[in-house]
Amino acid sequence: MINPQDFIHPEDEAARRNMEAIPGFAAAVKAFLKLGFEQYYHGINMASKIRLSEKQLPALYQKLPPICQKLNIPEPEFYLEMNPAPNAYTFGDTRLFLTITSGLVGYLTEEEVDAVIAHECGHIACHHVLYHTMANLIKSGADMFGLLGVLTTPIQLGLLYWSRRSELSADRAAAVAMGSAQPVIETMVRLSGGPKTITGNVDIKEYAAQSDAYDTLQESKWDKILQTVAIAWQDHPFSAIRVREILKWCNTEHYHHLMENIKIRETGAKCFNCHQPIDENWKFCRFCGSKI
Repeated sequence: MINPQDFIHPEDEAARRNMEAIPGFAAAVKAFLKLGFEQYYHGINMASKIRLSEKQLPALYQKLPPICQKLNIPEPEFYLEMNPAPNAYTFGDTRLFLTITSGLVGYLTEEEVDAVIAHECGHIACHHVLYHTMANLIKSGADMFGLLGVLTTPIQLGLLYWSRRSELSADRAAAVAMGSAQPVIETMVRLSGGPKTITGNVDIKEYAAQSDAYDTLQESKWDKILQTVAIAWQDHPFSAIRVREILKWCNTEHYHHLMENIKIRETGAKCFNCHQPIDENWKFCRFCGSKI
């Protein structure tokens, strides 16, 4: 079983703790939960989008269950939305739904669409969705807390700062579910520069190096202020930063060990003595030492 702690980004965890320590945050969450946004959007979904299932566009729907099984999460309601902009999002708290847009399906390759769905499922696995929902509604201008807008600014900025870090965890979850960082990276490239017909030959190392140049740019105090302002109200990190982060993590021993354990569990082979999952290529069980 995959544990979300295996792939949660440390900055995600730290930002969440800092956000929850903001004065008034607990009261804001409590107020938010009373407002009925789940019921509101559930009705909109059912009336205006296409709910995917085994009977409704099954080729699209069948992308979801294997990812949910791999990340050990319940299946959210799954919707297709007519929107030419490539996008996907999760929403809710007790009733979760995942939406992909027609633009996403038409714009990305099959594997890249799978990576996006895995990314969204990663948010569910990491228990991001409640706070994400709050962040998205704040960003859209809803005064959810019954407070003056200026008084909610620290909460808004705290949510958005955490939201950006949470995307790094969801990228990791997608790399785990897909078995490779490549589909995740390819998706970032497409969303940065255009479809595969244009960006298929992008040099990934060169693209990731742009994030290092971006860091160097901020060595100037004025440039750092400008870039802080540029990102402050964004709910996603810049794409080149995300590519660098996922490349770095997928080159760690931790990631390779995690993927090896997943592969072993998926084979279904077990030690006859201790019944622990084993790799059939082992000569001896690593858990009890028995000969295989």
